[in-house]
Amino acid sequence: MKTTIIQFIPTKNYHQNLDKLITYIKNSTSKLIIAPEVIVTDFDYQNWLEANEFANNIKQTILELSKNKIIVFTLIEDNKNKAYVFYNQKVVYVREKIKLFSYEKKYFQKGEIEPEIFEIDGVKFAILICFEIRFIEYWIKLKGVDVVLIPAMWGIERKNHLLTLSNALALSLQSYVVVSDGLAFSSGIISPWGEEERNKNEVLNTDIYLKYIKKIRKRLPLE
Repeated sequence: MKTTIIQFIPTKNYHQNLDKLITYIKNSTSKLIIAPEVIVTDFDYQNWLEANEFANNIKQTILELSKNKIIVFTLIEDNKNKAYVFYNQKVVYVREKIKLFSYEKKYFQKGEIEPEIFEIDGVKFAILICFEIRFIEYWIKLKGVDVVLIPAMWGIERKNHLLTLSNALALSLQSYVVVSDGLAFSSGIISPWGEEERNKNEVLNTDIYLKYIKKIRKRLPLE
């Protein structure tokens, strides 16, 4: 499965950020496209109402671009940090961030649905939103998943934590882990065998080999 990982630091201009995201999506030939957490508005606490209200603009725009493309990122809506999955001009999955970090607790309402496995075209996906990757109980719940998607806005001083956690998650689940990080630039893809591909560019085009997951699980059964 061709995959595009987008990472850039958002500005205070929502329209500028959205236009940049649109450009990268349009230029991608991948089936799977992931962008960072709250990539269009950032955590704009000073303009909280505007950030919430801009959600509809984001959704309508991305819906139109999602023909034959799975597009994943989070946005601020109804005072929640929502991970959206768009595919074939429909919203096929939504989950609200349940583990809030630091200042988020002051502004965001906590989600109710814990990380879970969902399927698209027979592929088992799951989403961990940034800080949620630290909670081992979610790793256990995701056993059998094919691809874990992690939209993040990770603190630069803790960059090595995300690198280590994402590598360990891929090895633990024997799954692909795909990270899109719009702050520390820790984005990348880690295979079920621990091979990683990362760069500091705003776009990384790569591949997910679904047969490789079965090969690794057969080679090293975790039973």
